[in-house]
Amino acid sequence: MTTPQRIVIIGAGVGGLATAARLAHLGHQVTIFEQTNQIGGRNRHEQVNNCTFDGGPTLMMMLDPFRKLFADLGERMEDHLDITLCDPSYRVFFRGYDTIDGTPNVARMLAQIESQISAEEAAKYPKFLGDLAELYHTSIPNFVRTNYTNPFDIISPLQLARVIKHNMLGNLAKRVNRTFRDERLRMLFSFQTMYLGLSPYDAPWVYGTLTYMEYGEGIWYSKGGLPAISDAIAKLATERGAKIHLNSPVRKINTHSIELMSGETIPADIIISNADLPTTEEKLLAKPRKTKFRNSCSAYCLYIDYAGELPELLHHNVIFGKDYKGNFDSLFNAKELPSDPAFYAAISSKTEPSRAPFGNSNLFILIPVPHLEHPWSESDEKILQEKVFARLAEISSFDRSKVRAMKQRTPRDWQSELGLHQGAAFGISHDLFQSAFFRPKNQSKTQKNLYYVGASTAPGNGLPMVLISAELLERRLKLASIAQDKSLKFASDRNKSESNFPPQDWGGQGGVDVNKKLELNEHPTTEVKT
Repeated sequence: MTTPQRIVIIGAGVGGLATAARLAHLGHQVTIFEQTNQIGGRNRHEQVNNCTFDGGPTLMMMLDPFRKLFADLGERMEDHLDITLCDPSYRVFFRGYDTIDGTPNVARMLAQIESQISAEEAAKYPKFLGDLAELYHTSIPNFVRTNYTNPFDIISPLQLARVIKHNMLGNLAKRVNRTFRDERLRMLFSFQTMYLGLSPYDAPWVYGTLTYMEYGEGIWYSKGGLPAISDAIAKLATERGAKIHLNSPVRKINTHSIELMSGETIPADIIISNADLPTTEEKLLAKPRKTKFRNSCSAYCLYIDYAGELPELLHHNVIFGKDYKGNFDSLFNAKELPSDPAFYAAISSKTEPSRAPFGNSNLFILIPVPHLEHPWSESDEKILQEKVFARLAEISSFDRSKVRAMKQRTPRDWQSELGLHQGAAFGISHDLFQSAFFRPKNQSKTQKNLYYVGASTAPGNGLPMVLISAELLERRLKLASIAQDKSLKFASDRNKSESNFPPQDWGGQGGVDVNKKLELNEHPTTEVKT
């Protein structure tokens, strides 16, 4: 390759890191500028005393995009990540009922439904899971792994036939409620849209794919926590010559350069923003533009060093309040704190004991809360802590006096520390008209050499989707003929057209011959500056 491009990436989130690894693998001169003191974006390490936590995402699902990234770089995921299946996936606590353990083991799931609810409801489960599987294997390759360029990409006869056949645009909560009569199962198989910060009552049925990821493929854990994934991708990127500069916030994006807060100007042929897209367009562009995106909810997070083991809880736990629908109405319609909030609790030291001192637990709590249209206050923090600690004491041996130390992250922190617009922890909303073709494209409308990667662009939020967004961006760069060197070959370019490759190909080498050295294998010394 004779004309490597100077590529600047703003933000060292998972999307930025994966993009850097892909483009550095091709011989480009890639530099990341990260405003904070560590990589990973939301997927970062948190420390409280001697307890280590996942700072944001805690669930590893949908392994194919992870495997494909490593494969496209000529590597095996298993050589870089030590993963294990969490089974049961999680424990679910209801008010007034026994717990149910979610599991990808169909026989065990059927047995639980039959013994705790009814044989009639259990009989519906295999078909329901089969419908989810068909939905998943149709939507992921045909709608998710696609760079949309015009309306005909979504309204072609073939695509419309798929949408109609699977009723993808139908309401998710209504579909689940038509299938199951028991309220526990309705909750169990619909709450997954909250991984996107979206109410199941506002979600299209296509997001049933999230439920399939859990019950069809399972939830996984990576040793070192999910931030170990960020670390592994960063290592691959720097080994291929990419440079990562920490504590380097960007002030402005110019046409062929970026300006750092330090005043330094960095020239670039291609600029890629892994920052939150609304924040990029409203605060970083030389000519800022007001955005009108609808945001997801936020999250109030607690990172607790707990002096005890809480045997009633598993690694992952979902705790529902008394009014399932009312909880979502409060969050998304009234924009107020729920009176009896549902929340998520994780203790990763149950799977990896070294993440907490012996006999202690690294207890992580995530409570969905409204974004900053709701004026956040210290009283909100006190109210939520009281309610959550009281609920934990009801369902387990939790004792507040055993909280040795605690750190919190509020909607204001999501905004100030990570630049998330309105403190929306899950980015812009995934409602129908901000999904698929309607989601922001990964190329700027106003600046030809400015691109986007990460949760705010297609296909959306969550680690698997962000990894796919990096792959889609690589394909977009190729099709836009950004590289002057016409011999440039992109790792994921298996096909001459923009068509999708089938899911069975995701684990392949992506067109890269790993037994043949790249033309450019002499990279600058790996460098991480602080």
